[in-house]
Amino acid sequence: MKTAASSSPPSPSAPPSKRQKTEEQKSEESEAIKNGLKVFFDQNQLALQKNIEEREAALKLGEQQLEEAKKAAPALFAKPGDQFTFHVTYCDFDAIVEYVGRNTTPPQKADFGGGDHDYQSPDIGWLIFCNVGEVNFRVYRDMVGAWPISKYSHYEGGKMKNDTLCIPPGMCGELKVWRGWGECDADY
Repeated sequence: MKTAASSSPPSPSAPPSKRQKTEEQKSEESEAIKNGLKVFFDQNQLALQKNIEEREAALKLGEQQLEEAKKAAPALFAKPGDQFTFHVTYCDFDAIVEYVGRNTTPPQKADFGGGDHDYQSPDIGWLIFCNVGEVNFRVYRDMVGAWPISKYSHYEGGKMKNDTLCIPPGMCGELKVWRGWGECDADY
């Protein structure tokens, strides 16, 4: 038989049941979660900060490398009308060329009557120069190996333009910015 005491609710001084949590336990758990989240967010913030610093360092390095590339191969960053020179050591003079733009014509077979004289025209993106000095492109072609003429000349309407040079970016290293006699970027 049940007594009245056993059916009454537990007194405040009675130990809590396993299912019930005291306000103090709830507060401790809440504080632990907050502390855990704080540690988690602090770690994430540190990782994000490190990531940002690494990206900033990479960007700075990229900017430095871009500046170095502009000095090493200025023709790659040219605008139409910019002039460049290359020094012809065995003739002791400089030759001057002018940047025209980049080739936009897809490569095509250049027909020079068959045989070993048929070559493909330049690729899209190659740099086009015209001769503004007194030296013809033969000297520069010799320096960088830009032969045969049909492969390293510019084409318009399927016809090769005389006195033009169309070379891939890798062949532009010998070209230095021309600023007038005695004032070019070249160090010989």
